[in-house]
Amino acid sequence: MSAVCAVLVGCQSGEEANNTIDQTQVQASTPSGSSLKVASWNIEHLAYPAEAGCRPRTAQEMSEMKQYAATVNADIVAMQEVHSAQAVHQLFPASDWQVVMSGRPDNDPFDCRSNGNKSTQQKVAFAVRKGIELKETNSLSEFALDSRGLRHALEITVDGEFGPMSLLNVHMKSGCFVDDYSSSDKYACQTYAKQAPILDAYVESKEKAATPYVILGDFNHRLATPNNFFTSELMNNTDGSASTLKNATATLKGCHEYYPVPIDHILVGNLDDNQFLMTPNVYHYKNMEPKLMLSDHCAVTLTLTTN
Repeated sequence: MSAVCAVLVGCQSGEEANNTIDQTQVQASTPSGSSLKVASWNIEHLAYPAEAGCRPRTAQEMSEMKQYAATVNADIVAMQEVHSAQAVHQLFPASDWQVVMSGRPDNDPFDCRSNGNKSTQQKVAFAVRKGIELKETNSLSEFALDSRGLRHALEITVDGEFGPMSLLNVHMKSGCFVDDYSSSDKYACQTYAKQAPILDAYVESKEKAATPYVILGDFNHRLATPNNFFTSELMNNTDGSASTLKNATATLKGCHEYYPVPIDHILVGNLDDNQFLMTPNVYHYKNMEPKLMLSDHCAVTLTLTTN
């Protein structure tokens, strides 16, 4: 197990990531019913305390975000741009949720362009509803390319009604919004070209393992567009075997009126269409005026239901 802050009560800002899950606070039982709902949500600089950082939020906004999270009603939520476990627990109370943070070291703060505040940390995290057994956690530092400015990926393995399942939370390099990252000389695309093989190798390893897996997060890439080069790479197994990977949210549209082509995706592999019904969704905020949205990304979900 790599260095991961697997937090059930909350860890202090700047605290060293640890390697353990406190199993005494986890109910090791399966989710009720015959479905599992997973979500990806970039929460745009979710800070602790909430009024800090580049996207400070009022108590009213935090109350609305908590209500929104309850409306999404997912069993497992992959989040991007979160400061700490305390920040997550503002929306997902510790009484009901296990929180796993990536092991990314804290960065030096910078001055926010929007308000002059000091920035807070941008990490990825999972909130897992208590009652779902966490078997393993793994912070994948290789996605950061030895750069403190890039994010780690975060993998968890859960065991429930559908058996062991791996879930990978990614927040890829931003700025490479082209169909073929390999054909662009933009710095962002050159960086993306170094991250892409890492994710592709992860997919290949899961395809060979033949166990269910889900990759979800902010890909900062338009994977659902026709002829996307990275999509074809991910869905082409190098050993010639038929790929099981699919973009389960490919039919959804981006929720932000300025960015209708989505970059938040949920990919699934080794899940038999004959066994599962897959229902994707995107949850809009009550106020979708761009400057008043609770985050510049909406939550994207996928519900897996046994047939």
